[in-house]
Amino acid sequence: MENRIHQVMELGNGKKYVVIKQAIYKGHNYFVAARLTDDEEDVLEEFVMFEEVEKDGESAVLEVKDPNIYQMVCKYVGLLD
Repeated sequence: MENRIHQVMELGNGKKYVVIKQAIYKGHNYFVAARLTDDEEDVLEEFVMFEEVEKDGESAVLEVKDPNIYQMVCKYVGLLD
């Protein structure tokens, strides 16, 4: 799995995120990302966790909704004590 830390991802809805942390857990790739302004000049105070998935043979991301996974990944990457 490719290291995507500091890379910008643009979602299908046009929102842009910079990956600030990445974790691989039980074969799943997770990203903690911060939303960027449209011009990519500023980081907004909007943080999201994504899981990388394969969709139609291509890489895609889904927002993590499970609070247990969210907490585990945040702890694993050092965002929680």
